[in-house]
Amino acid sequence: MDGLLIKQAQKYCRHFENLFNIHCIPVDYTNNKLYLQADVTTNVCKACEKHQGYKCYGINAFLHGCEEAYRWDGMYIFFCNLGLIVVASFISDERGDLAGGIVAGPFCMGNTEDYLQEIPNAELRKVIAEIPCYSPEKIQSLAEMMSAITAHISGISHGKAGKYFYSQETLLNNIYAEKIKSYTDNNYYTYPITQERELRSAIRSRDKEDAENVLNQILAYIYVSNNSNLDAIKPRIMELIIVISRTAIDAGADMAHIDLLTQTATGAIEKFKTIEDLSAWLSNMMHSFISSTFDYDQIKHADTIHKVIKYIQTHYQSKMSLDEIAAITYLSKTYLCSIFKKETGDTIANYINKVRIEKSKLLFSDDSLSIVDIANMCGFEDQSYFTKIFKSFVGMTPKKYRESRKA
Repeated sequence: MDGLLIKQAQKYCRHFENLFNIHCIPVDYTNNKLYLQADVTTNVCKACEKHQGYKCYGINAFLHGCEEAYRWDGMYIFFCNLGLIVVASFISDERGDLAGGIVAGPFCMGNTEDYLQEIPNAELRKVIAEIPCYSPEKIQSLAEMMSAITAHISGISHGKAGKYFYSQETLLNNIYAEKIKSYTDNNYYTYPITQERELRSAIRSRDKEDAENVLNQILAYIYVSNNSNLDAIKPRIMELIIVISRTAIDAGADMAHIDLLTQTATGAIEKFKTIEDLSAWLSNMMHSFISSTFDYDQIKHADTIHKVIKYIQTHYQSKMSLDEIAAITYLSKTYLCSIFKKETGDTIANYINKVRIEKSKLLFSDDSLSIVDIANMCGFEDQSYFTKIFKSFVGMTPKKYRESRKA
């Protein structure tokens, strides 16, 4: 980042620290540098590195957070090694390219005591006990404010980077609720089969909003029950993909298309490095599965309507029954009539008469043909019925229509 952007980032980081009592760090993505305003900002990371036996993510985590904020929606919420929350928002240069960002955290979500129960080291627990703790809603609000500030610093709307069909707030709420439940429920590790049934029901009914909500509940269970271990989580996600894909097929999606999506998912899951990326991807993947049921239904119905129309136009001279027409589509008469009316705005019976009348109008140019002949040639066995239908469509009797053509 250039000097002006760095100064602005430092100024707003101080404001966030004063207002929210959290550590907020400017990140220079261009030069891979953090601008630490006090050594205390790395206390949690240092304690984690010392007592957990592995290096804290440190600068790489902050750089990654800025990258993800740039890639998704101007902001990015993620978990550190200890399960603490970190929020990132990106800053772009005058061309709109990623220059850096500001990163807030780490801090607790929900209740500090929940985190302390999982930390065996006393010194590390002491450090964590001193950091602030916020609700998922407040964390989301903080992220939104950071995104607005960095958009102001950049002078370019974060929308330039594009949006993703995913909201972290709902998932954060569900993860917190699941953690509380796991501490109080002796039978917690029983798989939430009820939620899985609700998810299948939502997909079948093509209710994306409800499906998203239930998916977040199941994801929260998977993450908490597997202690946020990504390697343990990935097989569970693949199992969830299978459930979603089979349900999409039941809802009318094309099996070959769904199989292709599922095969793609198998390879994609292994590449994810963070729970947050995996969650966002799975949410989008589920939308793709649900959308495929919409798209395939439309294609399927279009093909069915085409078959019916072609059959009627080919056989208009003969007597046609609804049973006969339904047989070529492999659909029930009731369902066929329903989708035909929905797609064309016409009933099958009325469409048959419409085709027959249009064909009959062409035959009136041949004076050698009587009205009875024309009626029979167009599938009408009764001349009086033909006259009635003809008048309803054309506004005059067949006889007057013939006379009007000669005038």
